[in-house]
Amino acid sequence: MILLLETSTLNCSVALGHVDGTLIGTREVSDGQYLHAEKLHLLIDTLLHSEGWTPSDLTAIAVGKGPGSFTGLRIGVSAAKGMCTALDIPLLAPCPLRGLQRQGTLHDPQWAGQPGRIVPAIDARRLEIYTLGADDIPTASIVDGGFRNDLGQGPALLVGDGAEKCREVLAGHPADWHFLQTLPTAADLLPEATKLLTSGHTESVADFEPFYLKDFVPGRPKDPLGLRSKTT
Repeated sequence: MILLLETSTLNCSVALGHVDGTLIGTREVSDGQYLHAEKLHLLIDTLLHSEGWTPSDLTAIAVGKGPGSFTGLRIGVSAAKGMCTALDIPLLAPCPLRGLQRQGTLHDPQWAGQPGRIVPAIDARRLEIYTLGADDIPTASIVDGGFRNDLGQGPALLVGDGAEKCREVLAGHPADWHFLQTLPTAADLLPEATKLLTSGHTESVADFEPFYLKDFVPGRPKDPLGLRSKTT
């Protein structure tokens, strides 16, 4: 049995699945705030208890490796690595962008036969998104008039929490864009996680780091009490 964690966006999501790809159950919370540090372990405990399992029943733990929120990814990966170490089980690192593609195939049957025209979009601020390029490699991309012109004409689906903000920019695009505003979920990681496990593509628990894609640039610390000099 695989425990799956997805924390790359505002959605704090956990799921349980059999190694044959059968989904057992899910729990998630998303209310517009990053509550991962408070909610993740509570969701894990609630899900295991409600389904009648214990941590010792787990075969592996899968965590969405990113890209996405720096803080969210660190929390999810830290939890996964801690449990893998304690239980001595493998760590798997599926990609939430591919999970979003799966959501697209489930959203409307017309997309099931053309996964190459389902484009994931995790919000990366302003008009930038994390997505999969034409080569199926994760990338940070500015959405402008030249975005994914390789798709040519015909319908295409932009899916993720960065989808809707791109609607106006893509209005004159050669492709007929459709938009599905949604968040990655742990359940959507299950197909890739089972493939990784059966093929032996596990991660080193000691060395694995989230796939941030972009360098982390810390912001200026807040000073709610006004203790810093205005000249610093």
